[in-house]
Amino acid sequence: MATGLEPQRTSTQQQTGRSDISLYELLTPLVRGWKLILGTALGCAALAAIFLLLQRPIYTAQTNFTPESSGSSGMSSSLIGLAGLAGQLGLGAVGAATVSPDFFARLFHSREVLRSTLLTEFPNPQSADGTKRPLLDLLEAKGSNPEERLQKGERLLEQITEASIDKPTGIVSLEVEMHSAQLAAQVANRMLELLNQFNLERRQSQSREQARFTGDRVKEAEGELREAERAQLRFLQANRQYQGSPLLEFQAAQLDRVVQVKQEVFLTLTKAHEEARIAQVRDTPVLTVIDSAVAPVKRTSPRRTRGTIVALIAGGALGVVLAYLASARAKTRRAPSPDYLEFRAALEEARQTAPRG
Repeated sequence: MATGLEPQRTSTQQQTGRSDISLYELLTPLVRGWKLILGTALGCAALAAIFLLLQRPIYTAQTNFTPESSGSSGMSSSLIGLAGLAGQLGLGAVGAATVSPDFFARLFHSREVLRSTLLTEFPNPQSADGTKRPLLDLLEAKGSNPEERLQKGERLLEQITEASIDKPTGIVSLEVEMHSAQLAAQVANRMLELLNQFNLERRQSQSREQARFTGDRVKEAEGELREAERAQLRFLQANRQYQGSPLLEFQAAQLDRVVQVKQEVFLTLTKAHEEARIAQVRDTPVLTVIDSAVAPVKRTSPRRTRGTIVALIAGGALGVVLAYLASARAKTRRAPSPDYLEFRAALEEARQTAPRG
């Protein structure tokens, strides 16, 4: 039994030896090339640090707001109250639709808001006396004519601004990235101000149109009411004693219902018209600002420490690869493989047999 176990022990020892040798062979290039690995890592880290130091810092200013629900206004509720009479008045789409937060987020990149922001003057961060210049000049937008400059400025401003929406709460956030912290905050607040102004004018314009529409309908409804009342009066004058007659009682009830409907239409339209006239001159903001933009203290990018560490790790990995390549090349030179020797012999033979010209 001892003789039977001896070959197994020898085989196990040989496998262990091969494993140890392969591990040593794996670590040897790293030990011999530690200077190359360290130098590559430090070189990459130094280059990354220099590159990040030369980059201008970027600051991100953020402002948060939530749009006012348009369904809360009294005018909308009055117009919705006409839904039961829409067939008679044709007011199927008079009520104001609720504007979603996505509308306001997309509106930041509209041409009107972008151009108005570009033409707004802001203090020049590079000027000590605080001289104001249009944002279009501060962004250094180039162009052969004013329109081309504006279009390039729109693209630049669109790239450095981003609007996001928190779906559960409906809060809209606007972020502006610039090389100056104060300028980034001022631009963010100005864009929010322009957005609020645009929507306020839009709401007043809608109220003006609704006031004109309801005013015309009030006149028509008043005429219809007066006509229904005259028809009821003529019936009563012609039938002073209509009680007891089923046909006359039915006609009297029908005329009374028509008068009541016309009265309800007239009163509802009158209320909606007055509320629309009030909303015409209303200057209540349609956006509720949660957080105004303030100049950030810390820069967003470049993150020099993180970038340098990443470059150090990447440089170390590159150094390991170079160390293994150098070790393989040195091993090939010391003990060439048969395939390599055969290739060299074939190459030499081809060189000797090649015609000389």
